[in-house]
Amino acid sequence: MAPPSRWNFPASTISPTDPMPYRERFERLSTEELLGYLRLDLASDAKPVLLRVLAARGVSSATIELVLASEAARQEEECHQQKRMASQGARLLAFAIDFGLATLAFGALMALLKPVMDATAEPFASGIWWAYMMLRDAVPGGSAGKRLMKMRVVRIPGERRMTLGASFFRNLTHFFFMIDALFILGERRMRLGDRLAGTIVLRRDAVGASIPPAACPPAQQNP
Repeated sequence: MAPPSRWNFPASTISPTDPMPYRERFERLSTEELLGYLRLDLASDAKPVLLRVLAARGVSSATIELVLASEAARQEEECHQQKRMASQGARLLAFAIDFGLATLAFGALMALLKPVMDATAEPFASGIWWAYMMLRDAVPGGSAGKRLMKMRVVRIPGERRMTLGASFFRNLTHFFFMIDALFILGERRMRLGDRLAGTIVLRRDAVGASIPPAACPPAQQNP
């Protein structure tokens, strides 16, 4: 159930200074919207009024407890997932490692191929560089940078194995690197490429954090 959106301000801002009393405000909403408000962080004196309005409409305490329990479970799962997410710093460092290694490989290829391929050496080496940078997340086990930083990229929902297509679309947004990178500062740490490809970046382990592995079939996990 989505949180109510009848007003332009969040429910958590409701306070005794609002011109409209709590009861009058709540009574204008549908029962479904009121149950949505139960999931939000209301002002301390607004919650009892909300519960009284729900009771007056015949909503059972069991229903209210079920909504509250499901919201608590959602928040716990969200917290659990946040702990499993790779940090922003580690992700940027992994990208720098991949970029650096690909550039070194480009230089080495140029040195080897230039004497024998001449004019075609640079396009060939450039093609190898771009292929790695665009498709590296589909490499079994992950790219070199992500291996070193102990991270893995998976598709959501279900934490499925990366494909060549998903890796291509995920890395396509590197053309707008500065804007793209800013998005990993968000709560879900999903840059534009992650949103486009439907991917997230997880830590490979969670040593000392008591975080169990994701509940998904082993065949869908990156090796």
